[in-house]
Amino acid sequence: MKKELLVPVKSMEHLKFAIHNGCDAVYLGGKRFGARAYADNFTNEELVRAISYSHLYDVKVYVTVNIMVMERELKEVQNYLRFLCDNHVDAVIVSDTGLISWIHENIPKLVVHVSTQAHTFSKSQIEFLKTLGVKRVVLDREMSLQEIDALPDDMEYEIFIHGALCVSYSGCCLFSALNNGRSGNRGTCAQCCREKYKLWQNNKLIPTSGDYLLSTKDLYTLRDLKELKKSKVTSFKIEGRMKSKEYVALLTRLYRKYLDQDLEVTKEDEEKIYQVFNRDFTRGYLLNEENIYNEKTPNHLGILIGEIVEANPKKLKILLTKDLNQEDGIRFGNTEYGQIVNFLYEQHGLLISHAKKGDIIYLDNKFGIKEKLEIRKTIDKKLNEELEKLEEKKIPITMKGKFNLESCELTIQDNAHTVTVERSIAEKARNRATTREEIEKNLRKLGGTPYLLESLKIEVEDSLFVVVSHLNELRREGLDQLTKERMGRL
Repeated sequence: MKKELLVPVKSMEHLKFAIHNGCDAVYLGGKRFGARAYADNFTNEELVRAISYSHLYDVKVYVTVNIMVMERELKEVQNYLRFLCDNHVDAVIVSDTGLISWIHENIPKLVVHVSTQAHTFSKSQIEFLKTLGVKRVVLDREMSLQEIDALPDDMEYEIFIHGALCVSYSGCCLFSALNNGRSGNRGTCAQCCREKYKLWQNNKLIPTSGDYLLSTKDLYTLRDLKELKKSKVTSFKIEGRMKSKEYVALLTRLYRKYLDQDLEVTKEDEEKIYQVFNRDFTRGYLLNEENIYNEKTPNHLGILIGEIVEANPKKLKILLTKDLNQEDGIRFGNTEYGQIVNFLYEQHGLLISHAKKGDIIYLDNKFGIKEKLEIRKTIDKKLNEELEKLEEKKIPITMKGKFNLESCELTIQDNAHTVTVERSIAEKARNRATTREEIEKNLRKLGGTPYLLESLKIEVEDSLFVVVSHLNELRREGLDQLTKERMGRL
């Protein structure tokens, strides 16, 4: 069974990067009722566009409606769910059991996926959710692959395979709500687990290796995909609706690559992932790794590229262990100090735009650093430029045409749809007949469309004349009809 690759998006720009880098489905939120209230999210008008655009490329759209709903919000959320159903969303991700029950009774054709916020991990929970018409369960992050494979077979399962982890049981954390009045189950988590803490026992301070005692590493399973593909899991989900478009592009591209091909993960690909975002990585409880904490820092670590060998009030002398470019971003050790490298100097004080592994370089000492700290690259300018080059996917189609005096007929077919358009646009040639080559040339003009013509077969009656503009209109009408059908608008 092919595994679905499910990718987070927070804007139309992110959506396009996800689709054209190879996702099978996306998950996103509207302006209300989602567990990521601080993401950009989509207006209702943008949701309609996002669903249509995704369906054009055979990509499914799942919309998060996964907060715990207040009584006063019921009518509004019910209208919102009807709106999503009317606009052909592929599923809604819901955590509130009462709301799931209401959908089952009132909008039974709306597909429901149960959010990880619902804290689902047992056979009895799944049996109950089946009675409410649920199609898929997004399982707890705390479950192991062995526990997942022991669950009932007649349910779709979705798991996180990459990204941020929660220190608490999925959907059960009240830390932010009690500490800051901002509830994760209402979409406004303050991420208290990423703050500094001290460990005390019996009024005695216990030494720790770092200050961020509750901050978890990020989940990373690229090297484990062969094992994961053998499981009963339906959908592999990447976390990150607050992340950058470069993160979305790279993670989609690489997980697609290694899902489709049984290859060993290269060091080059792995380093790219470390540079778009990481808090150090873990295989998580999913693959039985107990050490999921990074007590040193909750920030993006990047990759180690060198160390300060000498510091004075004006300059930092650095020995590079990896290349560095002007406009890369760097961080100094586990400090809060970081900068974009606007001015990069070689040993004689001359400005340069690039330095190689093994070089000694100098940077301005903007922060008054005195220690010999390590240097980590957190933004790779060249990698980001590469990821920003969006090469749009093309949809393969075939065309068949019949051209005679009675009518001109064009049939266009993709992998699942067939449309036929017909017009009386031909007449008997008075001087020069339109050649087969001329008709083919105009039918092949697909520039600016999402389509790629794989084959073209036409039958042309002798001595016909067809005005080029009419031929172009026939082609455009056929392609427009196919687009509308793919988008679900016919």
